[in-house]
Amino acid sequence: MKMKINKYTSVVSSVNQAKQVKKETTKETAKTQSKEAVQVSISAEAKALLEANKPAFSERVNGIKQAIQNGEYEVDASKITEGLVKTLQEQKEQ
Repeated sequence: MKMKINKYTSVVSSVNQAKQVKKETTKETAKTQSKEAVQVSISAEAKALLEANKPAFSERVNGIKQAIQNGEYEVDASKITEGLVKTLQEQKEQ
């Protein structure tokens, strides 16, 4: 016994194709939107400040690294505590 393919086969096929096109278009749109959202511009003044602070920052970091390697680096617990308390107070006020 043979079954006849019903008349809706072409409609189902068309719907599936439309869904696939919609998925591809949505993906392309999302890629375009995400690229636009990631763009950042930094002013010339900010770049100059960054460049000016690099030597001082790297000297400080290198000094800390050296102290750690020599076993001479000491943590000031009172400064850490003060910073934590200040942060918690600020969060509580918000």
